[in-house]
Amino acid sequence: DGLMNYGASAFPKLAAGQRLYAINSALKADTSRLSALAQANGGRLIQVVPQTPGSAANALLTEGAHITNLSAIGATDLQISVDDAQQNIIRIAGRLVSPSAQLRLSLQQNGKTQNLTLPITSNAATHPLAAYLWASYRLHALEANYELQRAEIGRIGQRFSIPTRETSLIVLDRLEDYVRYDITPPPSYQASFEKLKSERGIAVRQKRTQHLERIMREFQEKILWWEKTYPKGATPQIHMEAKAERQIAVGAMERAERQREQRPAPAMAQAAPMLDAVAPSAKLKKADASTPSIGIALKKWTADAPYIARMQAATSDTLYAIYLDEKPGYTNSSAFFLDAADMLLEKNQRDLALRVLSNLAEMELENRQVLRILGYRLLQAGAPELAIPVFLKVQQLAAEEPQSFRDLGLAYAQAKQYQQAVNQLNQVMLRPWDDRFAEIELIALAELNAIIANAPTALDTSRVDPRLLKNMPLDLRAVLTWDADNSDMDLWVTDPNGEKCYYGHRFTYQGGRMSRDFTGGYGPEEFSLRYAKPGKYKIEVNFFGSRQQAVAGATTLQVKLTTGFGTAQAKDQSVTLRLKDRSETVFVGEFEVKP
Repeated sequence: DGLMNYGASAFPKLAAGQRLYAINSALKADTSRLSALAQANGGRLIQVVPQTPGSAANALLTEGAHITNLSAIGATDLQISVDDAQQNIIRIAGRLVSPSAQLRLSLQQNGKTQNLTLPITSNAATHPLAAYLWASYRLHALEANYELQRAEIGRIGQRFSIPTRETSLIVLDRLEDYVRYDITPPPSYQASFEKLKSERGIAVRQKRTQHLERIMREFQEKILWWEKTYPKGATPQIHMEAKAERQIAVGAMERAERQREQRPAPAMAQAAPMLDAVAPSAKLKKADASTPSIGIALKKWTADAPYIARMQAATSDTLYAIYLDEKPGYTNSSAFFLDAADMLLEKNQRDLALRVLSNLAEMELENRQVLRILGYRLLQAGAPELAIPVFLKVQQLAAEEPQSFRDLGLAYAQAKQYQQAVNQLNQVMLRPWDDRFAEIELIALAELNAIIANAPTALDTSRVDPRLLKNMPLDLRAVLTWDADNSDMDLWVTDPNGEKCYYGHRFTYQGGRMSRDFTGGYGPEEFSLRYAKPGKYKIEVNFFGSRQQAVAGATTLQVKLTTGFGTAQAKDQSVTLRLKDRSETVFVGEFEVKP
């Protein structure tokens, strides 16, 4: 079907003399790519219509003329169109670079080759669509390897006003529109265009500088938290009472803010931890304690769909057959493919699980939410080489969302491509984002510094602001992400003191830290604890609500639990689950810290 959406394998190079015919009957197919690949290799695309299969057979049995060699003197940028080769019409377009030119070509048909020389002069008849035809032929040829030639496709589409995968038809009402989309205006507006473009460039640079300075201030605040020592004894009653009063006040404010349609980012002022009243003698230094032994226990999450019981009862030999039997009833259900892949992974049938997951790549090709779920699940399955192309596609679809760069960076890291990982994560720091993406820069910074500190070889950090280079290892780390935009999920962590760390109480008595509240979609939300007090830490997720215009099914969540984060001994475990109802809370798992 020409849909290259799973893996990064390049199209195989054909041997000399080999010809390619693409035969397609699917309604969902990349026919532009199929046609370009076939024509580049001496063949053609044949569409099979069920009502008239004879026409497809006739096309295979009838060879149209095709050009095997083409060159020119006095002309360049030659392009060929063989769309009407069956009617013995071949079109050639190019650019004249001298008053006269000469085309030389070899034409082959029915095993016979004919060499032709065609003179062309600048006095020949002209046509206003000649340049447009050349551009359309060139774009068609580029479609054969779209992923590597996106920039040229975009330039040609923009220059000749042709809609492509990289360009769209837009209405340019004002000079600001030309500047915004970087489209050359009519000559009469050129001077004003250059002036406004320069002014916009200065404004963008100023905004990026302010963005970086804000990150630097927040990063310094996080360093102060990380360097501070915290008490590990029992929580004093006075602290618990103050905490309860503050939770009531903060909770009321949060509820009021969350009811607004457009809620501003939570203020940093609510984050001040009430720890200064604790006597220094009550604080434990890390040097006084041995390194704890920490385990992770995840609660096995299961769906309640009708097919679940049948598939759970299946043996390793029959599970895939049952999946195929159920599949026709769930072809548009991402949850079905996720559940089936999970069960196959549990039965050590990884290859089949990856095959099942490939269905997500074709369900909704432009749906970044479905593709993100697919990428996360491929990482969980230990297949980062498959996840990377998926996240690259997401980045193309949603370059305005910082999660697109963070997800790709983490996929590169899992694939041990550490330099690419650092480069992608650094993009989260360099670009100003919408205010609804609260504190994602600090979360990506923690991951960037952990990668740099533990990479087997030195990495190039010249693009990273040196003020942001500081690794901060943690005993415990939990990160929540989800797939639904305009939805509010909350990460809750309850420590051995019974103290819950969440958006309304971001700092705990023993030093736990919750990142700022993500209320506009995707996450991440991050819980961090440098030195963990022995005991159990309960991890929960709460579905606070959604402002989506339409919610299709459940929201898919991913929680990643890490021990020894930022060290060479780091261990990760991830769990994926789905929530349907507002105010629904689920237990995800727990850390158990032993002395």
